[in-house]
Amino acid sequence: MRHFQSHFIHLVAVLAVSATGTLAQEPAAPRKSTNQPPAVTSGSTNSSPDSIVDSETRELKARDTFRYRVNEDPVGGADSLRVTINDAGEALFNVTRSDSTYVTVKAAGRRLQEVRQELKQKLEAEFYIRATVDLSLETVASANAAAAGGAAAAAAYATLPKVVVYGELQGSFVIPEGQRLMLSDVMIGMPKNPFAALTKVEIQRLGTDGKALPSIVVDVDSLITKNNRSLDVELKDGDRIRVPKKKVLIF
Repeated sequence: MRHFQSHFIHLVAVLAVSATGTLAQEPAAPRKSTNQPPAVTSGSTNSSPDSIVDSETRELKARDTFRYRVNEDPVGGADSLRVTINDAGEALFNVTRSDSTYVTVKAAGRRLQEVRQELKQKLEAEFYIRATVDLSLETVASANAAAAGGAAAAAAYATLPKVVVYGELQGSFVIPEGQRLMLSDVMIGMPKNPFAALTKVEIQRLGTDGKALPSIVVDVDSLITKNNRSLDVELKDGDRIRVPKKKVLIF
């Protein structure tokens, strides 16, 4: 019996030593390296030619794009609109996301803050009591596109025969070569604006001597909605079409 107990104790001791040795030989868990790569911050610059280094000081060019919204827009939501500077160097900003009425701002050759300030002034002059403009530069035109499609296209556009609409409606329309451009063609293609007085649209024209001719006043509302085509006028290169604002009487 004593021999059995002694053997049992000896066996337990051997197993304990064996287990201890096995645990001692297990490799330790690997330590995390402290040599982590540096984090990329939002302030890092992109070496791509199209990257925006400083959007506030960069001179804007044709085909640059903005993200734009008015915080006081009656249409709720945080979505912004994309606006592209056209080849004439102009940017057309919608007054609200629920309507196609827009204001035009000369953008090419200017700084972002200049465009932002003029846009705010135009919106507050006609449409908003206060307009908080959120305007940022989204993308810039590549150097090749700016050279080929920017200055060259703008120069070519400037030589084309065209008419300009200003006032409560704004736009520029090229007269197709060998074709007639009628007032009705222009006005039908314009966005709706409830503040536009379409009964007193004024065509301003210069004579061959460069002096102003008497203005031609047209009831565009009757021309379009009542199909009174006898009021239609063929437009000529250099014509300016002024759309006045409606007079609102408050009693």
